[in-house]
Amino acid sequence: MIKYYGYPYMPMDQTSIAVSKKSKEEWERFKNHKQESFETMINRILKSQAEEDAELLTKEDILEIEQSIKDIKKGKFKTLEQMKAKYGL
Repeated sequence: MIKYYGYPYMPMDQTSIAVSKKSKEEWERFKNHKQESFETMINRILKSQAEEDAELLTKEDILEIEQSIKDIKKGKFKTLEQMKAKYGL
């Protein structure tokens, strides 16, 4: 339960951030409606982005990429020319 005090009824546990007027004006267009708070808008966008990012790469994918980078650094790879020669292309 959020406890409110003062006017215009702001929750007690808040902080503020400094942004330029230009950024604030640009961010207005991301609101679903005029009365949507910036906090709600930002959390909605972050949640959406996190869900989208989660679909891109799994933890297993990331581990395989990291292993591949290690292999490349160790010279464990074949060039395109080597693969063409191997498969007669």
